[in-house]
Amino acid sequence: MQHCIDLSDPSLSKYLRFAVAPVHTASLPYQFSLIEGGEFPAYQRYGSIERSKFCQLAIVGEEEEENGGGRNEERNGQEDGDSGDEGKGQREGQGAGGQEGESGGVGRSDGQEEENGLKEPVDCTEGSDLSTPQSKTIVSTHSTGIPEATVYAGQVFYERPDKMRFSAVRDLTVLHQYIKKEYSNAEFDQNITFKLQSPKGCLELIFNDEQQTEPTTGWRVKPHLVPCQIEEHEILGFGNISTTIPPSCLVSIYAENSPHTVPNLSYSVPLKGVQKPKQIVINKSLRDLLDADHSVSTKDNPNPGSQNDINKHLNDLKRFLSSSELSMFRDIANGCKDAKIINPSQYDELFDGMNRQSLSERVGVFFQKITNTIEFCPDIISTFLSILREQDHVVLSTLADRIAASLDR
Repeated sequence: MQHCIDLSDPSLSKYLRFAVAPVHTASLPYQFSLIEGGEFPAYQRYGSIERSKFCQLAIVGEEEEENGGGRNEERNGQEDGDSGDEGKGQREGQGAGGQEGESGGVGRSDGQEEENGLKEPVDCTEGSDLSTPQSKTIVSTHSTGIPEATVYAGQVFYERPDKMRFSAVRDLTVLHQYIKKEYSNAEFDQNITFKLQSPKGCLELIFNDEQQTEPTTGWRVKPHLVPCQIEEHEILGFGNISTTIPPSCLVSIYAENSPHTVPNLSYSVPLKGVQKPKQIVINKSLRDLLDADHSVSTKDNPNPGSQNDINKHLNDLKRFLSSSELSMFRDIANGCKDAKIINPSQYDELFDGMNRQSLSERVGVFFQKITNTIEFCPDIISTFLSILREQDHVVLSTLADRIAASLDR
């Protein structure tokens, strides 16, 4: 079974364990039980274990141990207490919930319950010992090295010639399946692996026109969100029942239909927050953009200053809603549902599917949906601003007015 831990340091393998759960459980969440045995070869990204019966199977790891060498109990489930129904909630459990003998994945399998070798169940529900401190006594701990050795995957793809996305996940195969389903004409570019500099950190794409080594005359590359970041909790959340959309950064590419425009763009985007320096290179030809139905020219391009202002105001709005009352956010989302800016299933995901997620995480997913809708239907932004003004809140009204003013420039 595949996992996502870099075992170039062989000593880390002692912090990885297998866990199993019965497959006939009538209701969620599944309860995984830690078991002894199994092997995790050095320099490899898989573990193996022999079992005689079918069961749910996962790989988990210890992120911390007590100073002095004592271990803390393995964690199963994310830091915020998400259910571990597929056994892949924590950062270490890349290959989760698979049938015994399968390679890593995120699916479940049916079969007979494992009968022997089980320890006490690992309860993955919110409020269990795994989502609260293990003891009333405060114990000094240090990292085992597992968080720092967690390997993630990134994929560059193009929705269309002038729209690039970068998405970061744990399982690249699952991401490819999602992209092929949601973007019928997606063009895959480079994929990478990376490790974050610090646990619970973030990956940031840096856009700097002045630092480009190749000429970019006539071209502009603009992210839809500033700063253009993907946080670790967003990566870990994809694949859970509550989060069905992978975190991503959307970037627009503009080219002037002018004789002065260089025919080919090679634009470097360094990645900040990763252990080893890496950069994405956006390679596009002018012909690709001008031949497309949605090609843009100088008159179609938004004013750079106004676009930056809009991004700033949207970020301000996102930050304000993340710290406001849930009821206010619900009213805005409900207004967007009524106006068909988001559909009912997207609304249900925010308030039913993500009921264990923080308000900040819900607002982040909401803004991703709003940004996508506005991208393809720019006129809808006026409806969105009207919904903000209807809340009768001075901050929302002010931000709506600022966004409207930026659009008029």
